[in-house]
Amino acid sequence: MQLQLLARGVCDVAATQQSLAYAKKDTKADGTVFASFFLCDWETLQCREIPEMAYLRVKFGELGARAADWFGETLTCRAARLPDGGLAVIGADFLLHLFRPDGAHASAIPLLYQDAPAYDLICDDDSLWCTVPQRNVLLQYSLAAREVRLRVGGSGVFPQPMGIFRQLDSAFVCCVGSKDVKSFDLARYEVTGFLPFSQAPKKFFRIFRRHFVWLESGLYAVLAYDKTPTET
Repeated sequence: MQLQLLARGVCDVAATQQSLAYAKKDTKADGTVFASFFLCDWETLQCREIPEMAYLRVKFGELGARAADWFGETLTCRAARLPDGGLAVIGADFLLHLFRPDGAHASAIPLLYQDAPAYDLICDDDSLWCTVPQRNVLLQYSLAAREVRLRVGGSGVFPQPMGIFRQLDSAFVCCVGSKDVKSFDLARYEVTGFLPFSQAPKKFFRIFRRHFVWLESGLYAVLAYDKTPTET
């Protein structure tokens, strides 16, 4: 596998079906820590700095300003846009926060499996799929019934699943325990191995014809596949 480094020191990555953006933290001479935000062109792989509000729109959609107002610090939040224009967010408190399309905060729910909290999430019609790293599972949570509908996984299927990203009818699940990305068919509930890495992947994205992966050492574009990860 051939990887092209896009950025080091990345502290958050957000993506839609069309856009990839990331945040990185730096320290000023006086010791003050600040965040900068960048948008990556998926074709040229060129990255340019953008305002924080533009980054929030990639991450939270039209409710970006509302999310920033509610949570304050948004870099540790994971979010999924809902079909009705609302928003689902897992905050630093590990609660599932639901927002209506007008920005009203509807509820904060402890989404747990065997006392372990959900970490990341995607939306699938009227449900959310959430990773639970401490229990090696994905949970399907019904937004209408407000309850867990299905559990998929186990240590042999999803070893410590963390980041999750949806592309059409598939979800890419980053498994820290096995240092790979697995593909999960949302219609058939089938799991297949997809890509191995030399480091544990935090998040994996597919945008048009490009694949991107966030590893401990930085954010990369995946240029070619084989069995051995290399960095360029």
